[in-house]
Amino acid sequence: MSDAQRALKVPKLEQASMNEDHHEAARLLDQVGQARAAGDDAALHAAFAAFVDYNREHFAREDALMERVRFPQADYHRQEHAAHLARWEALLAGLEDGSVQGGDLAAALDDEIIPWYQRHFTTMDALLAQFAQRADA
Repeated sequence: MSDAQRALKVPKLEQASMNEDHHEAARLLDQVGQARAAGDDAALHAAFAAFVDYNREHFAREDALMERVRFPQADYHRQEHAAHLARWEALLAGLEDGSVQGGDLAAALDDEIIPWYQRHFTTMDALLAQFAQRADA
């Protein structure tokens, strides 16, 4: 996967708070990529931990928004958040105990995390932002 493909493309959505969260998640993921490219395992672990920690907060904010506006697809959206966060936490735990190496995380980034996040931005989050915009109008 090329560097351009590794970078998240953050679409502009109708909710400024979601845009801010997505740009920060992309920035943190870029830091993971920089540590990966440098071959610095300690920096990779720290950067991925920061990405996971941030997404716990980000997903909680989106979950609260869905609750507030009574988003019809909230259950499925929350399940997506929970499933991916659990996977990322397992990767992080594996980095900590040595069962996951930098190459394993690199494969997860390329094959799972970046593609999922990109789809999530442009599908589920876009629908949520549109729905919330109408509900707040």
